[in-house]
Formats: sequence, C-alpha cells, structure tokens
Amino acid sequence: MKLLCIILLLLLPLSMMPAQDQEAEGDEKIEEAIRRIQEDAKEEEKEEEKEEEDSGEEDDGDSCAGGQIFGEIFAEILGELFWQYVLSLRFAPYPYAEQSDFRYSTLVFESGEREKIASLQTSADLSTHFDKTYGNTNRLSAQLSALHFNLFYQTVFASTVSLSSLSLNGGLSLVIGGFDLSGFGGAYFFSNLGIAMFSMGLSSRVFLPGRFYLDLYNLYAFPNSGIPYIHLAASLNYMVWRFSVGAGYNYSNFSGVVFNGPCLKIGFWL
Repeated sequence: MKLLCIILLLLLPLSMMPAQDQEAEGDEKIEEAIRRIQEDAKEEEKEEEKEEEDSGEEDDGDSCAGGQIFGEIFAEILGELFWQYVLSLRFAPYPYAEQSDFRYSTLVFESGEREKIASLQTSADLSTHFDKTYGNTNRLSAQLSALHFNLFYQTVFASTVSLSSLSLNGGLSLVIGGFDLSGFGGAYFFSNLGIAMFSMGLSSRVFLPGRFYLDLYNLYAFPNSGIPYIHLAASLNYMVWRFSVGAGYNYSNFSGVVFNGPCLKIGFWL
C-alpha cells in the first residue's frame, strides 16, 4: 500500500503538464539543438578529411615509449594491490538490507552467504524543463566487484519533436562502505540522428543514514568540433526495500542549447 501511494505521488505531476499541442515553442528549441548537433557532425567530417590528408607524417615514437614505461610501473607497483581489492570487494543484497551487517559494500577475504560480488541498479526519471520541453532519462548501473558498467538513455521531447541519446560506458570504481566513485568511458549515440562519438564521465553514490542516498552522475560526449555535450544529474533518494524514490535536477547542454529542470525518479536494485 505504501509503494502504491508513492507511485501515485510520482504520477500526479504528469497530469498537470500543459497540453502538448500548445508546445510549438518547445519543438522549435529541440529542432535548434538537432540543427547544431548536425552542424557539429559536419565539422567532424571535415576534420577527419584533413587528418587523412596529413596521415603521411610519421611520429618519432618518443610519446609511445613514455606511455609504455608508465604502464610497466603501474603494473609492477599497483597491479597486485588492485587485484587484491577486486577479489575482496563484496556487496550487500541491496542497500540498507536488514539482514546485512554493513551498508552496500565491504572488503572481505572470505565470501559470506549474504554477500555478493555484483550489484545492479536500474532507474528512470521524468523531468519538466522551463521551456515547454520535458525529459526522460533511464539508467542501468552494474558493479562486478570494482568493475563498473553503465547504460544511459535520454529523450528530450515536446509536442511533435524529440531528441534521443544513448551511451554505453565501462570503467573502474572506488567503493568504500557507504560511498562509491566511478570513472568510465565509452560511446555516445544520437539514436534518431545516426551520429556517434566518444564519451566519458564520473558517477558517485553516497549512502546516508535513514535509508537516504545521494546519486550524482555526469557524462561528457566529445564531438571533434570542440565543445563537449554535457549531461549532469543529481538526486536525493529514499529506499523502500529494493525500491527507491527520489527527486532531483537534470541538466543537458547540446552546443549551447540547454535543457534543465527538476525531476522525479524511481529505481530498483538487484
């Protein structure tokens, strides 16, 4: 019954949205963002053509030698400690699990029955912007010990026009008790434009007393034209068994076209 009430509270703001047939202004803003993204893609094609023309130049190899030396030092000094950390990291069945004597994660050298080496979270949020546009963001975050993977899918929409982006990323996490910090990199796609580029970012979760946790996420996509596209999200969430409900703020910037506003969020942990 409590969960049903929470879901109804989350859905209530949707009924208060203005009619979509009155959102021509929002459509125009999304079309402007699409136009700028396509211009960036054209600039990228021009830069690639220039790079192909200059590809005949040879490198002296000094920078590669420096990178190899750094890699060897890292492998020898920190490699063993890193793998020991990876093998000893364990997660609770879900955050604030009553049957667990730790919150979210711990470092152990023997696995217990109530501990696992993987953690999976999925979430969805709906945001209303201040320009007659709206946004829906879906995220899937997976931890396999210290290895981090995430999927990011966002749609910005108005009455008749929408802009969708998808990002797949992988990286490493520093996980200490009720805190984790992940750095990652991967690929970023505009699914309805057929444009792809490199992405990277950081995410963090801080598990607070009283079944609250703070979720922070930022993602940068890098067109060759120079200025990166930016996604920032922050939310304060409350746990109800494996479910979470929360509120926060989303910000997206596509070549100077900004979509930002408050959001409502729901999540589930596996």
